[in-house]
Amino acid sequence: MALNNQYLILDPNLKRIGTLTVDGATKFSNDSVKMQLADSDTTSTSYDDDLNVGTSDTFDGTVNLNAQSKKFDHQGSLDVLQGQPDSNKVVAGNNLAYYDELSGHWYVMRIYSVEESNTAAVKHVTTANFTNLCLYSLAHHYPVATTASASTIQTAFNECFNATGWTLDYQTTNVMTPTITIDGKTKASTLLQTLIQTYDVEIDSQGNITKKVCVITDQLNNDVVYNEAVFGKNMTSIKRTTVSTPVTKLIPYGANGSTIASVNDGKPFIVDDEANQKYNPDWQAGLYYEAIVTANQISNSAGLKSWAQDMLKLYNHPRTYYEVNVTPNFNPPLGATIRFKDELIEPVLDASGRVIQRTISFANPYGNTVGFGEYTTVQVATPAWMEQYQNALSKAVDEAKKDASSIKPVALTPDGNNFTDTTQTKRLILQAWEGSTNISSYIDNKGFIWRRYNTDGTVDSSYKQTGYLINAASNAVGTLHGTIESDYIQDDPEIKLDTTGISYLGVYGPDDNGAHSATQYMARLSNGQYLTSRARDDSGSSDTMFALQDSKFAVQSVMLQIHGQHGGTFGVQEVNNTVYIWSIVSLKNDGNYMLVRFPYVAGVTLQPTDSRVQQVMALKGYGRVNYDRQHDLVSIGYSDGSTDILKASDLLAGNYNVLYNFNITDYGIDFNQNTYQSECLDFPYFYFAAGGGEAETTDDPHKVWALNVVHKGAEFEAYFDNDMVLPNLTDESREVETCNVFYQGTQAYLLVTFNTRVLEIDPYSAEKEKVYTIPITKRSAASVIDKGTINENDSTAD
Repeated sequence: MALNNQYLILDPNLKRIGTLTVDGATKFSNDSVKMQLADSDTTSTSYDDDLNVGTSDTFDGTVNLNAQSKKFDHQGSLDVLQGQPDSNKVVAGNNLAYYDELSGHWYVMRIYSVEESNTAAVKHVTTANFTNLCLYSLAHHYPVATTASASTIQTAFNECFNATGWTLDYQTTNVMTPTITIDGKTKASTLLQTLIQTYDVEIDSQGNITKKVCVITDQLNNDVVYNEAVFGKNMTSIKRTTVSTPVTKLIPYGANGSTIASVNDGKPFIVDDEANQKYNPDWQAGLYYEAIVTANQISNSAGLKSWAQDMLKLYNHPRTYYEVNVTPNFNPPLGATIRFKDELIEPVLDASGRVIQRTISFANPYGNTVGFGEYTTVQVATPAWMEQYQNALSKAVDEAKKDASSIKPVALTPDGNNFTDTTQTKRLILQAWEGSTNISSYIDNKGFIWRRYNTDGTVDSSYKQTGYLINAASNAVGTLHGTIESDYIQDDPEIKLDTTGISYLGVYGPDDNGAHSATQYMARLSNGQYLTSRARDDSGSSDTMFALQDSKFAVQSVMLQIHGQHGGTFGVQEVNNTVYIWSIVSLKNDGNYMLVRFPYVAGVTLQPTDSRVQQVMALKGYGRVNYDRQHDLVSIGYSDGSTDILKASDLLAGNYNVLYNFNITDYGIDFNQNTYQSECLDFPYFYFAAGGGEAETTDDPHKVWALNVVHKGAEFEAYFDNDMVLPNLTDESREVETCNVFYQGTQAYLLVTFNTRVLEIDPYSAEKEKVYTIPITKRSAASVIDKGTINENDSTAD
């Protein structure tokens, strides 16, 4: 069997344990593997990317204007039908290896997640998502901190790869010596992308089972000039994308917000008048197309200006990118230069360019694509499989709108499908995926269509249900098929924040009536008062103070919970005019935690053993607890991001029956970068917030996320600093604290608090708590679409 149409299954120690083939004992299908050496700007017209580059003012060697576009990424996915000899080995944590004839190398890919769905034959399919093992290794490694120093390429990359198990093969003549600093807090995968851009080199990461090699080269396959690509011959389709609105005025910022004004006649910007006259019809009025770029590691103003002048050359004209579908026998290697022609396209195409992206498939080689063209400056980032979730979501929704056939339905059976009696029902959940992105939040509930099939394969016309969550009886499981109707794709997610309706409720000090220390969390009571929590660790006892505050935030009374921990999140349940608090306690303050419920009693010091403290059950770790008053549900979020949703009644009965589980790190938050603050459940939606004290920081931004806990689709990811205007929030120090939801009638509001100080250097005794509400809007239901008979060729998930 040829090496290039199979995947070897490797265990975590890279030992071969199985084989996937197109036509052998264990078959695979729908494989797609993408590798890239640079990013192409194909959809964005925004140029305010935050670029991290070297600090040296001059570089030895030729400056490549596209150096800041360099990015190494390598990822893919495939499907394996369960029940085959080796299909049970396709699990997260194992690896897949494939041979690439063009490079003559084996590539090892780490399976980082798997998804399960059903087929029409009532069989289960495992979808494995994988990324290059080198990227995976680097994403879980933090290089040791180093002070700023002029570094050769060998020094810098050796420090990045130290203790990762990868061997570096330097095939470069690079003699640059920029100043490199490693802070000890940055993942090696992020640092790698920065080094690629700083030194203007490219990466080829291989693994041949016995040795793991990462090649660093000036230009990968720069000596390869491939055959001519001609439409109708070896090109089956071509897509040309031009990104317009050139930038003719660039405003650069350096480290700590420095500008070029001191070396540029007092002006913090540079312009290109020739390009402006060519592309800007309003140039005679003195108008320019403006953009901002940031180089956080350049502190010298002259060096910043020199760098900005190079960047302006990259931005000052429209740019074109090509994506080509090719025949199986035309497969140029990454980095190769090819000439391509299409005399039918307008304008006629006759050009050449480097291949910067390849997507291959062994199961369907007619789906191979190559991408080439002028690539442009992008933000230094982690690989695509770790990219900011919301960007991927927006792109995936656009792709689904363009090509409905790309939407993949995935059915989940959280209750299993084994029935003990005929009266039982089981939950069935239907998700909609575009590629590796869950787009379920952008589909109206009527677009999740369930149909039942008779034993003869015909559709049961008497049965029709819609919705991403249904309950199925015992006689339906195994014959129900889920379909996504693409006409129900919406422009907006199910919920979003109405940032035009933000209200500033007021400010109060932390020492009101003795309720000292900063507010960690706030919940609004049904009578308009507020209950807040404050961490008290004066004697190392990790206590929590709860304060009852009126509608103007004046403290009415306080209660102290001994060993109540940080108080970052709690839940409020109101029963017969009694306010109950759902929270945690460490009985012995020893790192073991108990879920508890107790009434708020003014003026008392509540010991963990107090009879009023209902010890619900021991938890598996430190948990942030919230109570959903609308649905009598409890959420418990653990320190690794895993979050459980349970019925309050089950918990009070001593049963830890998880209804839904998800991990918030799947939605873009990084605990190594973001200061996690609080969370809130308003079923089916879950909100969480992060952000440290420094204002408008790129390292630890002030953000809030929302997701649907049932189908696990992301709803939104919003920046408090950039996406909204919060009145009176101009403080230099403003730390996100509360993220909670309350209702007035049927209108939901996000309650947000910030702990603020006018200046970072101000003492903590000067801090103030500022309170805001933001309306939450729910998307209107889509009109029913009458399409007559449903096409049975639609994709289904069983």
